[in-house]
Amino acid sequence: MGTAAELQTAWATLVIESFVQAGVTDAIISPGSRSTPFVIAALENEALDCTSALDERSAAHFALGQARRTLRPSLLLCTSGSAPANYFPAIVEASEGGVPVIVLSADRPPELRGCGANQTTDQLGLYGNKVRFFADLGEPRDDAASLRALRRLVAQAVSEALGVKPGPVHLNAQARRPLEPVLASDETQARVDAILDEPLTQMYRARPLDPKLVEHVSPLVLDAVIDAFGQAERPVILCGPADLRSAMFVDALDRLAERTGAPVLAESTSQFRCWAESRALGGFDTIWQTASGRSMCLPDFVLQLGASPISKGWEKLSTARRIRRIVVHPWQWADPSSTAEALVQADIGSFLAALCESELEPARGDEDFVAGFEWAESAVWDEVSAILARAGDGLTQAGAARTVLDAVPDPSVLVLGNSLPIRDVDRWVPPSKKLLAVCSQRGVSGIDGVVSGAAGVASLVDGATTLFIGDVSFLHDLNGLQLASAVRGPIVIVVVNNGGGRIFDQLPIAHDGKEAWLPYFTTPHDADLECAAQIYGCAFQSVDTVSGLREALAQAYAQRGCTVIEAIVPPQSALHQGRDLVARVERALQREAS
Repeated sequence: MGTAAELQTAWATLVIESFVQAGVTDAIISPGSRSTPFVIAALENEALDCTSALDERSAAHFALGQARRTLRPSLLLCTSGSAPANYFPAIVEASEGGVPVIVLSADRPPELRGCGANQTTDQLGLYGNKVRFFADLGEPRDDAASLRALRRLVAQAVSEALGVKPGPVHLNAQARRPLEPVLASDETQARVDAILDEPLTQMYRARPLDPKLVEHVSPLVLDAVIDAFGQAERPVILCGPADLRSAMFVDALDRLAERTGAPVLAESTSQFRCWAESRALGGFDTIWQTASGRSMCLPDFVLQLGASPISKGWEKLSTARRIRRIVVHPWQWADPSSTAEALVQADIGSFLAALCESELEPARGDEDFVAGFEWAESAVWDEVSAILARAGDGLTQAGAARTVLDAVPDPSVLVLGNSLPIRDVDRWVPPSKKLLAVCSQRGVSGIDGVVSGAAGVASLVDGATTLFIGDVSFLHDLNGLQLASAVRGPIVIVVVNNGGGRIFDQLPIAHDGKEAWLPYFTTPHDADLECAAQIYGCAFQSVDTVSGLREALAQAYAQRGCTVIEAIVPPQSALHQGRDLVARVERALQREAS
């Protein structure tokens, strides 16, 4: 039998190689000593692409970005103490957003726990119920049963991360000094090699999780949806946030819309709004924010695909009216209003494919309803154009969103920050034929880690990646620029600088509270964004005109690496332009109704 140090080195190698055999291809490593055996094993494994991240908070969101792009988990590797605790915000996002990620945290051995040893805290069950699976790997042992159990725990972790309800998993690994690798004895190495030669346990599920495979959808489920369409005169298909695999089924959605006569209403994050085959309408949020729109474009059945829509207009409509609704989501109970007639737990693409192949009756809907919705849609974009034209070359919140989306390459990846940016794109940019894969952080809709997440997405993209983000969110994740600066790119970060979190200007606190309270919500700042970009060597431009933004974007997409573009807009342009748009559309719909 070899020494304890030899066994620890072999143990770490077995863990990392088992992850690789289970399909993990990317590891994000943060600095630390206790994790040394596993870091060296990862760096020595040629099948693993390793990224160095100095900030565990950024590292974890970077891993989420990679998983959103690939739909497979990346491996997060850190030392003990506060290091794994810094992963927690991203673990919460991964849990609520259904994003697979694996944490491998190093820990002190048993004799250093609970005795005041430096950099030591209880890491067992650190993330509570936010992880799908947790295991403490225990101390290294070289008997065959222990080695096989170690492999099995790795297989379990990857399987649970990719389960029916994807999400984060956590393995905690003890390590004892000496931590540096020691060449294993022939006997120990032979034991480990023999276990590695054995096939890793596979998980076969009745419900396939591979996005290329179409799962079976029960005829009883299809019949219930077909019956609802058959009874409806004014059906719509409402598409909320969904992962990238949904984009593969945009043609099936269009066939369903044609057969049912139901308009497709798609948010940008649904993957159904910006594709060549898409015929989706995008102005429904603005339409339903008007009283006339809620009356003229009132559906009697809604098939909701994906997570709960971001749309404020839909929230107003569904709160005021009880509308028959069936929700389709792979794992989430996506019904915050508690009014859904039924929830279908199925992959969205598989559901659409199965529904298109079923015996749907010819559309019997109200043609005037469809025509009215399409007219209201055109009215929205006419009024948007008028508002943008009136602003001229001066950059506004609306103009920034429209200019960025007009400039993004076709095809490319678009990452949307939370609060105003994601809403601005839906409000000011009509559906297009560009092939855009849209990523967002809608698990808990936080502003943290968005730069890091975009860098993670971009690290696995051949072409361009664009991040459209607010200034507060950008400042919250400056260390994400360390990871973005290493991306081969181009990765273009457009920061809308309106002097703080201006979504709060649109909330009741802005007009119902004391004026002195508001800065504690909007958090105005005088940060020099150019200096922030320079910390990590990112290219930088600052613009305050539409033409300047167009030129800056063209230059950024023409070069590799990370470019930060500061788009300076008037602080309350989002508030004023948004109110103006709703008022204009209300008047247009009233004229049409009369």
